[in-house]
Amino acid sequence: MTTPDRRPVVTLVVAVLAACVAFQLNASMLSPALVTMARELGTDDATVGLSQTMFFTLAAMFSLFLPRLSDIAGRRRVLLVMLAVMLVGSVVAALAVSVPMLFAGRALQGITGPVVPVCLLMLRSEIADPRRYGIVLGLITAVNGGVAGLDALLGGWLATHHGFRSIFWVIAAVTVVALVLVAVWGVESRPSQGARMDWRGVVPLVAAVGALLLAFDEAAALSDARWGRVAG
Repeated sequence: MTTPDRRPVVTLVVAVLAACVAFQLNASMLSPALVTMARELGTDDATVGLSQTMFFTLAAMFSLFLPRLSDIAGRRRVLLVMLAVMLVGSVVAALAVSVPMLFAGRALQGITGPVVPVCLLMLRSEIADPRRYGIVLGLITAVNGGVAGLDALLGGWLATHHGFRSIFWVIAAVTVVALVLVAVWGVESRPSQGARMDWRGVVPLVAAVGALLLAFDEAAALSDARWGRVAG
């Protein structure tokens, strides 16, 4: 009896782990550097904090439809496009000399919010054994929760000693590694090939969820909240 070749699955796991780490760094490394970012860009903490809000809001909005689009267009293809966008966003943010430029970079990074769900879909199509998939799922989930806290510590250290831009260069470098690994070891899967994307349903869904998230963010200000905007 021949032993099944597990190498493709192992290499695929390594590739998607790299992609998940690249996205997680976007979410966690910047938190300790917000004060430094505000100082170096000549603005206040609240304004810089809006870049974080925008990042997570866009990540949630694009997570509504990009995984489904990957079923149709190809999960590996969509993941590669997201990683490329993440790389461009990281470079734009690293070169930022103004708040609008920083916002543009963070917006591009936020578009890549569905990296982890698409990675899990790729793995599910290649790992038929529920037990093995559960182990890999736990590993990916652990990485998505933070790289053992080292990412936040590294972000604070980099911001203190080399400025906030160094954080984005580190993220860009990790993204390049992830992009290469997914390009070489990624396995294409397209379970809904030939189907059509329901864009007429996607647009109002994304708009509604985006409005809801912004309303909750505004309402969190409590006494300072602009309740007309929340109601809108």
